[in-house]
Amino acid sequence: MAAPAELRYPVPWGPVLSLGPHIRRGTRTSVDEFSAAIVSRIRPEPRLVDLDRLPESPRFVLAANHYQRKGLWILHTGAVLTQAIRKRYGPGDPPVRWMVTANWPPVRIGHWQFRSPGDWLLPRVANTLACYPVSFAGTKPAYTARSLRVILRDVATMNRPIGIFPEGAPGLAGKLSPPLPGVSRLLGRLAEAGLPVVPAGISEDGGFVIRFSGPISTEEILKAPDAAVLVMERIARLI
Repeated sequence: MAAPAELRYPVPWGPVLSLGPHIRRGTRTSVDEFSAAIVSRIRPEPRLVDLDRLPESPRFVLAANHYQRKGLWILHTGAVLTQAIRKRYGPGDPPVRWMVTANWPPVRIGHWQFRSPGDWLLPRVANTLACYPVSFAGTKPAYTARSLRVILRDVATMNRPIGIFPEGAPGLAGKLSPPLPGVSRLLGRLAEAGLPVVPAGISEDGGFVIRFSGPISTEEILKAPDAAVLVMERIARLI
């Protein structure tokens, strides 16, 4: 699981800056094109293992470890996973609808405390990239609850995966963290709506490697004492 320190992935400034007009207007960009532009800059090319183990139907929860470190942004990870789904299931925009942290704890300087600029920016980025915004763990539960209601409403007509990093923002490359509170309950609700969970394990071996597992059935999710722990155990087997 150790991440090789020598590998560095360039910040995709072009694609990131292209979001500016959409953020200002409140419009959406093509997530397919955006993620493809990021992946095209990654060298060596990411290696996808057992992509054919994904189910025939794209109606599932895609759960992966939150793989981020110095020199590798979670945006790289999300883009690679998004393009893997695109490769497996063909055109569709967005290929994955990700759940993302869309606020940040206050900025503290000495005795002073300021609202994080992320509270303004991150929800707008999430909207532009067709993501479901949730709050930083332990903050703004009502904000997260609104997004969860939208997700459960959308499930009935959804024809693409919902993407989730169960560890949330604390997750780091080379080390698995416990799943966030509430993830188990969410997976249970989605299983009740008919969505199994497909684990994906992210690691590095001379470059990006993503290994996919077969799906965890809705029955297994619903019977598990803690569905989120079960999913993280399956992810651990892949890395």
